This record gives sequence, C-alpha cells and structure tokens, in this order.
Amino acid sequence: MAPDQLLPRKTRLETSYAFSRTFNTRNMEFYWYPLWCQTLFDLVAGVPNLIVAPQFPVWIVKHNDQVEDADDGDDPDEVEELERIAQGEQAVAGGMQVPSIDVEELGDHEPEIGAGDISFASTVPEKDASSVLVDFAVVSLTAVPRSEEKLRYGGWRITAANTCLLVEVKRFASRSLKDDELDADIKLHIEEARNDVVAQAGYIFLQDETKDSIMVIAAAGPYWSGTTIHRGDVERTMDQLSSKDPSYRPPGEQLFDQEPNWNKILRLDGASSTAASEARLRTICKKMREMGDQKSNAK
Repeated sequence: MAPDQLLPRKTRLETSYAFSRTFNTRNMEFYWYPLWCQTLFDLVAGVPNLIVAPQFPVWIVKHNDQVEDADDGDDPDEVEELERIAQGEQAVAGGMQVPSIDVEELGDHEPEIGAGDISFASTVPEKDASSVLVDFAVVSLTAVPRSEEKLRYGGWRITAANTCLLVEVKRFASRSLKDDELDADIKLHIEEARNDVVAQAGYIFLQDETKDSIMVIAAAGPYWSGTTIHRGDVERTMDQLSSKDPSYRPPGEQLFDQEPNWNKILRLDGASSTAASEARLRTICKKMREMGDQKSNAK
C-alpha cells in the first residue's frame, strides 16, 4: 500500500496541523486557514462558476476619473508576448526605438497597504485604513465566450461577479481550557468573528446597491456558525461605514441594526456534529447556486 493511502482525508490533517502545539505554538488563526480553504474548495468543486477567493478585498471604492482603455489590465503572459513581438519589430526596423512596456503601468492598482496598517487581530480596518480583507469569499461568476482570441481571457469574458458567501475565521480558544470554560471561550471568538463579518457585509451592500442579502460564516478554529444577513439588518453599520466618505450625507432619522438569526455552533469534524455540519454546508452551496442563477437572470 502506498504511503499516501495510509493518511486520513486532508481536512483531518489540516485540523491536526492547526491544533499542533509543535507547529502552531502560539495558537494563531492562520493555521486554520488550510482547513477552511480545503472545506470551501471541496464544497464548490462540483459547481463550475462558484470560485473560492481567499483574502477577498472589500472596500468603499473611491471615485476615479481615469478611464481604462482596451489595453489596460493585461495578463502578464500577454505583456511578455507583446514585448517579444515589439522586440522583433524593433530588430526589423533597423534600430528604431520601441518604448518598453511596464506591467505596473498597464493595470489600475489600488494603493499598497503597509504591514503596519493591517491588524492581525481583526480584519475590519481602523478609521484611516483603505481596505478590509475578508478571510474567504465564494463568488459566483457569469461568463460569455469571446469570439476574439485574447490570451488574458482564455476564450471567456466575465460579465458578472456576485459575492455569495463571506467567511471570517478566528483563532481557536485557549487550549488549556476544558468543559464549560472552553465552550465559553469558543463562543467569545465566534462572537468576534460575527461582529467582523457583519461589518464586511455592510461594505458589500454599499458597493452593490442591488444586493439584498449575503450568507456569512463566523468561525473559531473548526467551530462555526452561519446566517444570512439582509440589507435591512445592517442599516446602522452601513451608515457608520459611509461616514468615512466626506461626500456622504447621513439620513435625518436614526438607524438601527437587527441582530441576525445565527444558527447553532457546530464543529466541522466533530464526532456528534459532522453529519449536521456537512448537511448545513450542502444547503449553503445549494443557496449559492440559486443566488448565482438569480443574479445571472437579472442581467
């Protein structure tokens, strides 16, 4: 029997890796990313237009007067091909100077964020931060075949992208705790993830005025809880986020948030909760497929 046939499924290995005091000595959340990445990729593996986007950026897009032309945002492979063609034409032209192509000048890039601007305790930005990164998002893509041969599109052009699911992962509870104290600490970290993902949903609604709801998962290590957040649930949150925009004019009335109806906390691979967790994930996948279909039909 081959050695790899003796190993358990990847999610078991990823769970053991994150729990390991040898490798995850400081009980950091980053060691739980492989487990959630694997879980989400496996979840949407059978749906061609659902993609998993780790470290998905969410921000209020600032007004930009620059208009991107047809050649902006080229794929690096295409740029290299254009450079080779240009170099060949330069040789044929007998020494005519051809301007070099700078990949950095072709795209429309967001300002870089220094390491000091990112909080590893929370992915919700401080007041002066320019963006927020969601740990994972699942995005439904709509695409149409292209008649023209262009390297950067691979024969397809994306016409719509619908964010269906946000996943915020926090570190596991203190590994020295047991029983009720452990349960309480898990709930504390889950609550932290819930608070962050509510704000992230607010950013999504501000960017897409046509979007009425989004599914979210708040996790602490392998434990997780989910819900669907509706636009009306986060009116106060959106108002607070919008206040960072100098052009924003707040409404006259006082706004309030509605507490989402979070479902029971489960463990991905728990002895008594694996079946329930997998069933819940399948329901989420089914809803994401339906959300993508509805968005496509509305175009």
